[in-house]
Amino acid sequence: MAQVSCLGVAVLDALSGPLERYPTPRVDTQVVTERLVIAPGGGAANTASALARMGLSAALFSKIGEDAAGAFLLRQLADCGVDTTGVCVSQHDATPFTFVGVHPGGDRTFIHTPGANRTLSLTDLDTDALLASAWLVYQDFWVLPGIDGESGAALLADARRRGVVTLLDECWGLGPDREAWELMLPHCDYALPSLDDMQAIYPGASAEEVADVLLARGARAAVIKMGARGCLVATPSMRARVPALPASVVDATGAGDCWDAGFVAGLIEGRDVVAAARIGNACAAFCLEAMGAAVNIPPYADVARRAGLLAEEG
Repeated sequence: MAQVSCLGVAVLDALSGPLERYPTPRVDTQVVTERLVIAPGGGAANTASALARMGLSAALFSKIGEDAAGAFLLRQLADCGVDTTGVCVSQHDATPFTFVGVHPGGDRTFIHTPGANRTLSLTDLDTDALLASAWLVYQDFWVLPGIDGESGAALLADARRRGVVTLLDECWGLGPDREAWELMLPHCDYALPSLDDMQAIYPGASAEEVADVLLARGARAAVIKMGARGCLVATPSMRARVPALPASVVDATGAGDCWDAGFVAGLIEGRDVVAAARIGNACAAFCLEAMGAAVNIPPYADVARRAGLLAEEG
């Protein structure tokens, strides 16, 4: 039984960069980059990979196609230690694919083919196996139209009844939906969204105001991720700003997903929510320093050391 179940998307990423600009038909038809990386992507796959690379037990629950891209994903994920037995292989849908243009400074743009993401539903998954773990990370909200909303809320409620700790993150994906998001919050132990995406459904709200809304709608705790500005940790009794760590940024792809993995790893290790957020920041910093999501994540001790926690204890 895996310690952490990660529910969401698995994507074949083709990352190319540094990309100065995109081609223009009939005007500037070719742009040359220096590097191409083919690697697993998608929020749930990234988080599961980062957890496995840190040495934790993680299982992925997702849907891919019965094609070469899907076979590649399964091999790569298994090679880094992810349990992929919960991945549904469809004969009717293509494996999701994203071309990631990695721009100078680490910003990214995406050309995405959703494929099996559009049809993934709970009937594709072994929900008993999904909820047999101690921790459930529901990744990629707004990218799973067959689960997001009422079905997802019922799943998280069932998880909580079984004593599973629930964490919810989102991805801009197919577009933010405030009503569906708020259906999920009463069943979340930790809501882990990005501030930029939250401001699309709560226009003009500060990180503190977003945290207030999430707690008022039922989340037990919220961490608002703010990129280079770090994150805001919020519970009903406290607020804490946790600064980001210095990093030599190459590619920001998957940094938020790796943050989630570090945060969960810290909680599993018995850290309080602020210390766990520091470990999340450290895991994200490692991710930023290489092209490709989760490819640069070291063992947990190295992540905790970068967060300054092992040094404090030594």
